[in-house]
Amino acid sequence: MTDADKIISIAIALRDHFAESGIDAVQSIASKWPSSSVVAVAETPVTLPVTRWLTDAAVRDLHDIASALDWQQTYSVEDIGAPFLERYGWTMLVGPDAPIKSDAILAGILILGPNIEYPVHRHSAEEAYVILSGTASWSVGDSGWHQKSAGEVIHNPPWQPHGMRTDCGEPLVLGFLWNAGAVEKSQID
Repeated sequence: MTDADKIISIAIALRDHFAESGIDAVQSIASKWPSSSVVAVAETPVTLPVTRWLTDAAVRDLHDIASALDWQQTYSVEDIGAPFLERYGWTMLVGPDAPIKSDAILAGILILGPNIEYPVHRHSAEEAYVILSGTASWSVGDSGWHQKSAGEVIHNPPWQPHGMRTDCGEPLVLGFLWNAGAVEKSQID
């Protein structure tokens, strides 16, 4: 199986998770998934140290192609600190500049290493996460912190405060889906 085939396979699995979430708003965003399966693999992929946590069997295909993807970080050391950046990274699978082209949605993978907190933040994009591997605590709106584990889907309406803590001592691998055209730097509360 080629890297392009693996990207398509991972993207389809993400689409299916979101489409079958039982959450109307998430299913609505997933319905905008592009029908094209043409994949453009990054010419000069960028890797980040955070990909070392792609060890769970549930994300084996992702581990196999991690070095062929363009891994990024939205924040800088000044924004959030070096310890966070050492355990944070994401890659886009679907979007305007992603392997699978779409102007309607963004979808990809976010990795958080163990024992960090993605601070409570908010942004204009409506988004959903599906936990592919790991267990972590989540804060959504005013609900406080609650533990979530693999297979669960979390929905964040626009501007709703939300955050994540990998306080269970294990890395967290997430699929994300945004109803937007570009990743924006979130407002940290």
